[in-house]
Amino acid sequence: MLYLEHMAINIEVTRDSSFCPGVDRAFKIAEKILLEKGGRTFSVGPLIHNPEVVRRLGTLGLEVIDPDDARLPDLRGHNVVIRSHGIDTATEQKLQELGAVLVDATCPTVKRAQQATRRLLETGHRVVVLGAASHPEVRSIVGRAGGPVAVLQTANEAALWAEIETDRPAPVGIVCQTTISRDLLSAVRAVLAPVFDEITVMDTICASVTRRQEEASELAGRVDVMIVVGGRNSSNTSQLVEKCEAAAVPTHLIENASEIDPEWLEGVASAGVTGGASTPEWLIKETTEKLRALAS
Repeated sequence: MLYLEHMAINIEVTRDSSFCPGVDRAFKIAEKILLEKGGRTFSVGPLIHNPEVVRRLGTLGLEVIDPDDARLPDLRGHNVVIRSHGIDTATEQKLQELGAVLVDATCPTVKRAQQATRRLLETGHRVVVLGAASHPEVRSIVGRAGGPVAVLQTANEAALWAEIETDRPAPVGIVCQTTISRDLLSAVRAVLAPVFDEITVMDTICASVTRRQEEASELAGRVDVMIVVGGRNSSNTSQLVEKCEAAAVPTHLIENASEIDPEWLEGVASAGVTGGASTPEWLIKETTEKLRALAS
């Protein structure tokens, strides 16, 4: 842990509190194009799930597009950055047909999940993707699978799916959205193991996300209040909030330091700070500086 002490409040920041490697890579790819190349530059949806970062890239000229929009701008010859969550095959083909110059910023761990899903289908498995069906990463995994897959978000959903699939002889393959918790994977395996003889688990959970959750849980267990910095639309940030709340400590989710309420620090001797995988270091720094200022 990193320790920041000021006046009567001790402020601790988890070591993994800013960009994960995949997000850092996507941000640098987009930033490099914006700073070095002329012409318009687009991203397919928000590059990452953090509105502060999306706004900053927007000031450099990055334009966010929805490929399903009936009135897309002219993309011919322009750079279109594929978001860190990846895109489905149909969307990629559409953008190519529109003449876009595609720049792939898909997280390498997400790519492994996409590839693992295809391999399982090719080897005759019934494939389960653990995650949120509406999440862009899951949509990219499903949309590049090349065959039918089931998307399950809870152990209860897994139990219902098992009842339907129990009589089919094909083995089961599990692929994970990279930001789910290992608790969910363990719960689903426990539900499916008594029903199916052969289950192959492709461990595509991001190691950085898992470490972040473990560090947040540990810190939440020994401070008086937790501040989680990240986008409200971020899956892994929501997981961090849940992990901290499970430690029975007051937990507050903010997207930037201006959202900190001084009342959160009343009677507090220690505060913990952590950030989602799409949270930049500058937002963590601004948060700790605001906490120090309030403590004084």
